[in-house]
Amino acid sequence: MREKYREFYKKYKDKLFSYLMYVNGDPKVSKDIMQESFARHLKHYGSRDTGSPALLYTIARNALYDEHRAKKRYLPSPPEEQLIVPDEALTLERREECERVKKLMAQLAPEEQEILLLAVGGVRYKEIAIILDTSEANIKVKVHRARCKLRQMFKKGEG
Repeated sequence: MREKYREFYKKYKDKLFSYLMYVNGDPKVSKDIMQESFARHLKHYGSRDTGSPALLYTIARNALYDEHRAKKRYLPSPPEEQLIVPDEALTLERREECERVKKLMAQLAPEEQEILLLAVGGVRYKEIAIILDTSEANIKVKVHRARCKLRQMFKKGEG
């Protein structure tokens, strides 16, 4: 049981942290919520629900909203420098492209940003639908539209 959960943790800890950083922008809060989310997930569901990260992301998302409600503030826009952190080894051209995508992402609606972030982070559409409490078909449409919008802005030379 522990080994199965350990694999689940290894597989999703970085993805969950990236998601929380994108939505929250605060590394300390993101790390705390990530750890608390895994702890709650393990305590209440154990290793019987390690096939899908949907429940884990839902726990994390709710914990993040609880954190912000407790501080009586709304979710901030992610700081620009934390949207995409390019690796130092990337070429200058690649870094410029990352910066451009980051600026374009910031122009999307918050819901579009969150859905794209989850999809790019490897979360399946079915799981995103569970996290956001909507249908899988709706998620497919929203991901498609957000990608098209981002692609169109990229082609137009915006950002």
